[in-house]
Amino acid sequence: MENTNDQKSNKGIIIAGVVILLLAIFFGWKWVSTQSEISQIKKIAEEEKAILRHELDSVMAEHERIKAAYGELADSLRVKDSIIQASALEIKKLLDTKWEYIKVSRKLDQLRLVAQSYLRQMDSLYTVNRQLQEENLQMKEEIIAEQQKAKQLVQEKELLTTKIKQGSALSISSLTAETLRLRSGGKEEFTDKGKRIDKIRVCFIIAENRIAQPGTRTFYVRIADPNGNILTRSRGDEYSFTYQGEQLQYSTMANIDYQNKAVKMCADYNKLPLQEKFISGTYQVAVYLGDDLLGETSFTVK
Repeated sequence: MENTNDQKSNKGIIIAGVVILLLAIFFGWKWVSTQSEISQIKKIAEEEKAILRHELDSVMAEHERIKAAYGELADSLRVKDSIIQASALEIKKLLDTKWEYIKVSRKLDQLRLVAQSYLRQMDSLYTVNRQLQEENLQMKEEIIAEQQKAKQLVQEKELLTTKIKQGSALSISSLTAETLRLRSGGKEEFTDKGKRIDKIRVCFIIAENRIAQPGTRTFYVRIADPNGNILTRSRGDEYSFTYQGEQLQYSTMANIDYQNKAVKMCADYNKLPLQEKFISGTYQVAVYLGDDLLGETSFTVK
């Protein structure tokens, strides 16, 4: 009986050991299988992270390229750029810590939408800016063209004014100077002897000019002796005139009411009361009207 009980006891132990062994084998296999699945899940997760990181890097690289391409124009969208930068930083932090694929994927999709909106706004700004630049360039060209027209008109007006001024300026011809002696009865005769000369008469013809302004004209005559001294009745201002900004002494003058027709006129210079004679030599004669030197001639005294 005891042997039978021992046999039954040993058999029970063996069965229990087999069950325990089978359970150990089962749980061991289960643990190995679970570890393998965990390892596979981690691998997939890392691959998904890598893919998302690559997509994030691509989105940000394209965003930076767009900013660089548009240059200073990108400064007008700084607020939206800061939103994009903040979203990218948030996604990077999620990828570096405990994360959910769906959550990160959604945030990345949102980032793409914001980046696309940024690009559309930038394109719109670029188009508007280019149109403004083209309009500004066109306006500048029109302004330059108008300035050139105005300048040309001013030049043409100045040229016309110059031509009118030149055309309306009076001219003289047949300028002569003769030395005369007074005889009894008021008769005058030519003489070139210095002691006998009583007056010097300068004559000329004022040419016809239809476009000149009619009215009184004052002609000044300067007579210089052989030493270059101007013959004048006084050295004061009463015998001076202005020529091109300079005060000049004159010998004699003549006024005429010019009416656009050719006319001859003469002006006399009389010997001074205490003057003994006119010195010998060549005398120079010049006729002035305003700022114009109209003519020159000379005569000789013996």
